[in-house]
Amino acid sequence: MAERPSACTCGKRLSRKQWYYRNGQFFCKKRCWLTAQAKAAGAEGAKDAGKAATA
Repeated sequence: MAERPSACTCGKRLSRKQWYYRNGQFFCKKRCWLTAQAKAAGAEGAKDAGKAATA
């Protein structure tokens, strides 16, 4: 099993008692996880829009 990092993907320190592990990443709270999901969805949307514009 992999070691838990000391910081969230947002840069905050992970709490001893509560942290989220989703999609291979560690998050300090659910809000950071949802924000990361939204950013990933936005990046995928931008890729799709770029492909549609060039086609």
